[in-house]
Amino acid sequence: MTRALNLLALLVLGGLVGVVGWWTHHYRGSVLERERDIAVRDQRIAGLTADIEEQADRLRLARADLDRASERNRELTRQKRQLELKNRLLRLDHRLARIEVLEQLERDEGAVSRVRFEELGADGEPAGTPLTFEIQGRFLYLESQVVKFADDFVEAGDALRGRSICLFRRAWGERQRPVEGVELDTVGLRPGLAAGDEIAPGPHAELWQRFWDYANDRALAEGAGLRAAHGEAPFTQLRSGGRYRVDLRSSGGLSIRPE
Repeated sequence: MTRALNLLALLVLGGLVGVVGWWTHHYRGSVLERERDIAVRDQRIAGLTADIEEQADRLRLARADLDRASERNRELTRQKRQLELKNRLLRLDHRLARIEVLEQLERDEGAVSRVRFEELGADGEPAGTPLTFEIQGRFLYLESQVVKFADDFVEAGDALRGRSICLFRRAWGERQRPVEGVELDTVGLRPGLAAGDEIAPGPHAELWQRFWDYANDRALAEGAGLRAAHGEAPFTQLRSGGRYRVDLRSSGGLSIRPE
């Protein structure tokens, strides 16, 4: 009886040991599996973290590129506006005078045009007393002396040399010699007025007084900021009752066109 009990106890104990061993093995397997899962997750997390950091680096680079592109765009926009302003200043026309045909007559010697010529100030209003005279013919030639300043001064809107200036000399018709034309201005008498210039005439008076020196001496002209100094004599056909405006481009010469 005692032996049977001992045998039973050994069997029970053996069973318990087997159960505990199985459980221990099972638990250890579960722990190892969880550890493997954790390792896999850690590896994935590390990979995701690396991806995130890489994406963050790319984003920082992209933002830096965007900032540089934005700065470049602002710079290009600024340069574009400067060029537009320079082009506008270079092409800006200033109205200098008005010509009105009062009458055209046919005489034995040919056509005669009676005109009124008036210079205009910066405000577009008459500057000085209008001149009324006759020319022999239907074509009016308008002689002037023009000073053109270097483009750099014009582009910058320089107060003294920011636009061409003009001094009207005389007018004549196609059936007259220039020396027979009507005197419009006397050099040095009203320098700068014909340009509608708001600047005191003093600085420009010297240009008119030495005009032909500047016209014949390149170094002298460049030293004074002049691009050119020469005479111009545009002409146009006058028609009865016609009204014409005389403009001077900031960087160029004279033009006559109908109003």
